[in-house]
Amino acid sequence: MIKIPPVSEHKKAEKETISTETQSETGTEPAVPKETLAAETSITISLIGDCTLGSAPDSDQYNNFDAYKTVYGIDYFFQNVKSYLESDDLSIINLEGTLTTAENSASKSDVYKGDPSYVSALSDSSIEAASLANNHTEDYGTAGLTETQTTLKDAGITAFGNDETAVLELKGIKVGLVGISAVDKQVSECQTQLTTAVNAVKEQGANLVIVNFHWGTKGETTPNSDQTTLAHAAVDAGADLVVGHHPHVLQGMEVYNNRTIFYSLGSFCDGADMYPDDMDTVIFQPTFTFNTSKELTSTTNSIIPCTISSDSTFNNYQPTPAEDSEKTRIEQKIKDLSSQIGNSISGSDSSSDPNSTTGSANTADSNSTSGSDASGSEKNTTVSSESETSSESETSSETSSDGNSSGGSDNSGSSGNNSTKLFLPE
Repeated sequence: MIKIPPVSEHKKAEKETISTETQSETGTEPAVPKETLAAETSITISLIGDCTLGSAPDSDQYNNFDAYKTVYGIDYFFQNVKSYLESDDLSIINLEGTLTTAENSASKSDVYKGDPSYVSALSDSSIEAASLANNHTEDYGTAGLTETQTTLKDAGITAFGNDETAVLELKGIKVGLVGISAVDKQVSECQTQLTTAVNAVKEQGANLVIVNFHWGTKGETTPNSDQTTLAHAAVDAGADLVVGHHPHVLQGMEVYNNRTIFYSLGSFCDGADMYPDDMDTVIFQPTFTFNTSKELTSTTNSIIPCTISSDSTFNNYQPTPAEDSEKTRIEQKIKDLSSQIGNSISGSDSSSDPNSTTGSANTADSNSTSGSDASGSEKNTTVSSESETSSESETSSETSSDGNSSGGSDNSGSSGNNSTKLFLPE
C-alpha cells in the first residue's frame, strides 16, 4: 500500500491562476488566453445520500426528528461525521424534504418539513451544497420549495437540481453541479434534461461535472436498467462523476469510460423513518487530480462506511462512522454489490497501473482523518470558507477497476491518461 500526503497539504498550498497567451499558426494573431494552474491540483469532495431534516405531520411527536432537536440541539445530528466533512474541499448532500414554515402540504401520504432554522445543522457541519432534485422538495408546494432555496442560500449553501445548475470554484477548478430527479419520469425526458444541464455547466467553464440522480426503486440494492441507461448517458454527455439516491439503501459502484458511478449512497440523516430495515450508509470521498491545464488526470475514490444512527436498535438520526466488524461488513457489502454489476473491488494494491497518476492510499496516522491532518485546513470555495481540525483516522487500500469499464463513446472531458481507481478502507 502506497501512502499519499494528507489532503490538507493540498489545501494549504496556494494555487496561482495564470493567464497565458499563445500565437496562432500564422504567428501573427494571439489565441484566446487559457487559464492554467501553477501546479498539479487535487480536490476532495464528500457526497452523502438522502437527508431529511424534519418530520412528517403524523410522526411520533416524542421521538421524531423535531423532538430530538429540542432535546439535543441542532448540532447533535452531524456531530459524529463533522470532522470528515470539514476535511474535504466540498460536501454535497441530497436534501429530501423542505425547510419551511408553509402549512399547505401536497396531497400525498408522505410529506416532510423542518423549521428553516434547521439549516444550521448543515452549515455548521461544513456542508456547502445540496441537491433539491428529488420527490420531496415540493412537499409543501412552490412556497415551500422557494423558502427552502432561500434558506439554503442565506446560509451560504448552494442549492441545485433539475433546471437549476451551479458552478463552484475550488482551488482554481470549476466544479459543475447537476441534479436530476428521475422519479415518475420517462428516461427520454431525463436524458433531455440531463444534456441541457451538463451543457449549461460546461458553457460556464466547468472543469469537473458531477451529476446527482434521484432514481431507482426503494429498498432495491441492484440498479435497474433505467439507472444504468441514465448513468451511462450522463458520462457520455460529459459527467466526470455520477452518484445516486432514492432507494434508501446502498447500491454498488461501476466504472464506465474511466468515470465512477455510485448508484445509491443510501440514506444518511434520515428524519423520515425511525425504524428502517437497513441502516448502512457511506460518506463517499473521491479525490480528483488536475494537471496545470486544468485537465482531469485521475480519480481516486475513498469510502467511509457509516450507519445512519449511533444506536444499532433504532434510528436516532445521528449518522456515525462504522467500526470494527460493522465497518468490515459494510465494506464487503459494497464489494459484493459492485461485483453484481460487473466491478471487482478486491482491496489489492494496483500502484503499478501505468495509467494511474496517483497510485496511492491515505495514511493510517492516528492523528489525522481521511484526507486531513491535525494542523487544520481550509475549504476554499466560492460558497463558503471553513477552517477546522480533525482527529479521526481512516485507512484506505487501492484497487483498480479490473478492466470493467464498459463500452461506449469517450467522455468528452477526459484526457488521454485519465484513470479511475476504486478505493475501499481496510
